[in-house]
Amino acid sequence: MSYLADTSLNPAALEFLERIERQFYLDDDQLRAILAQFLKEFELGLSKYGESPAMVPTYVTHLPDGSERGTFLALDLGGTNLRVCQVTLLGNRQVEMNQSKYRVSEALKTGEAEDLFNYIADSVDHFLTTADVPLTEDETLYLGLTFSFPVEQTAINKGKLLSWTKGFAATHAIGNDVMQMLQDALDRRHIHVKCAALINDTVGCLMSRAYFSGGCILGAIFGTGTNGAYVDNMSAVKKLSKDAFEGARPDHMVINTEWGAFDNGRKVIPRTIFDNKLDRESINPRFQAYEKCISGMYLGEIVRNILLYLIDNSILFGGDSSKQFNAHYGFDTELMSNIASDKSDEGTACRAILTQKMGMDDKVVQPNDIAIVRWACTIVATRAAKLSGCAVAAIIEQTHCADGHEDFVDVGVDGSLIQFYPGFEDGLRSSLRVLVGEKIEKRTRIGLAKDGSGIGAALGALASLKQERAKQGLPALTTGPDTDAAPSDEANGVDKAGLADSVA
Repeated sequence: MSYLADTSLNPAALEFLERIERQFYLDDDQLRAILAQFLKEFELGLSKYGESPAMVPTYVTHLPDGSERGTFLALDLGGTNLRVCQVTLLGNRQVEMNQSKYRVSEALKTGEAEDLFNYIADSVDHFLTTADVPLTEDETLYLGLTFSFPVEQTAINKGKLLSWTKGFAATHAIGNDVMQMLQDALDRRHIHVKCAALINDTVGCLMSRAYFSGGCILGAIFGTGTNGAYVDNMSAVKKLSKDAFEGARPDHMVINTEWGAFDNGRKVIPRTIFDNKLDRESINPRFQAYEKCISGMYLGEIVRNILLYLIDNSILFGGDSSKQFNAHYGFDTELMSNIASDKSDEGTACRAILTQKMGMDDKVVQPNDIAIVRWACTIVATRAAKLSGCAVAAIIEQTHCADGHEDFVDVGVDGSLIQFYPGFEDGLRSSLRVLVGEKIEKRTRIGLAKDGSGIGAALGALASLKQERAKQGLPALTTGPDTDAAPSDEANGVDKAGLADSVA
């Protein structure tokens, strides 16, 4: 209640706000119960299909170490924009990149899936034409797709869409192979690109962080949505039969948790009336329960629901509202971040947002109102950060990495909340200290993954190429720290007429 300490609110109003704040507070016992439930749901998801979280096997069996080299295409689809990248891995943990962005309209998000994938293929064609990518008629570029939606993978280059999230709802896509739909669209346009790897954004985050840091246990997204990917022993992945692999069963595999669906059964995370309202009005009620408590797509809406409730009870703005406040998703999480960044006593930035962005009359907005808005942003963001720490702690426990003697437990992260929201990492770490202990929390190195969606997808395409060459009995690709000269075609065993310029 720090923002409310110096207000002139009457005792009844303060008690009203305190009752709301208590609903968002998570004590240590609740955090421990959430961690225990995480581990239960992880085990269940690894043992059979159709569970939440889905715990999707990715068929990525090795992480990069920074010595990898080659040129690949990468696509990143997961929000408002489609990104097309040409990624050149130089080895020695160095990368060169050329990229363009293409806007994905609401009509494409919610229309026919074939139209969406045709648009993606057209964007690839446009990029190859305008970016002057060196490609002859006989050459094929390997492509990695970062696809930030739940899929059930059966190979590194195959995956059926389980459900849309983040505002996408394209028809005739669920249950179909995403990579085949994209390959068909590319083939219809005679584009010499092979869809080689289907990579979730968290898998890309994990692989990119591993490439640049030399080791990583978890790639996690805390942004518009949330998810995590980690490396587990194959002995834990009981739902994959021995015949799921053409060759020897690997010892390890990257698992895409799809932890946004954690606690869909509503067993451990306390829900408020504001969460319930958001869920009822969402495009996927009763699903993605964890994500709806902590991701950037939803936090602003939870705050808006709180503020409307206070307006209706004549505690905020004297009961006045605005068109923006009355609009579904009218209060963006970015505004919360801007308000949290304002350290002035008067809340100057908060007042400007309320009057200039949210349409409130400056005469209506009183100091008490500014304090209440700042308070509402704080309690919602603090809960989100502490819940995020539970997921990180669950991976540390699941992988038993804290039992080792490494200097660091490396976690790669991406997303607007972890990058830009003031105090978000501090709140996450407060949960870690409770759940794994201060010693391990201090050893946990949380670092940004450098363009996980682009570089990670390229690394996925390289992994696919390596697997393909191994099946064909071709020599392994040569990698190494020397970035001054690429290995010869003969050293890599690459035919000039085939992939010579795709792989250095």
